[in-house]
Amino acid sequence: MKTSSANDTPKAVDKPTAWACTLANLATVPGLGSIAAGRKVGFVQAALALVALAASLVGTVQCYRLWLGAEQWPPEDGFPPGFWASLFTALGGVMLYAGAWLWALRSSLSLHREARQAAAAYPRHEPSPTPPRPPQL
Repeated sequence: MKTSSANDTPKAVDKPTAWACTLANLATVPGLGSIAAGRKVGFVQAALALVALAASLVGTVQCYRLWLGAEQWPPEDGFPPGFWASLFTALGGVMLYAGAWLWALRSSLSLHREARQAAAAYPRHEPSPTPPRPPQL
């Protein structure tokens, strides 16, 4: 008896779903749209984005606290200890978030490519331009 799902491959999405997933990926948390599309990589993208957000927030708050603690800015005797580490933490978090966002963009483009291929494989049946005539009685 198999305990995992029988089909591990994600199903193809249609064009409107691909656009909704793209909007979720790029306008909210990176990876959220990938999760909505059934891609497991979205969990890694979302975790990376949340870790990056936390790192940038911690670094920014620490820099701000050190800035407020200084009597004059910029200090004459050099920056307070820990300032550069907290600044690099904040900037590293921003760069990590940008990487997660770009990864989510790539996943979104992949969804659009799959949706286009699925639409080409199964073309829609277009209605005929003239309606059929009703039967004569």
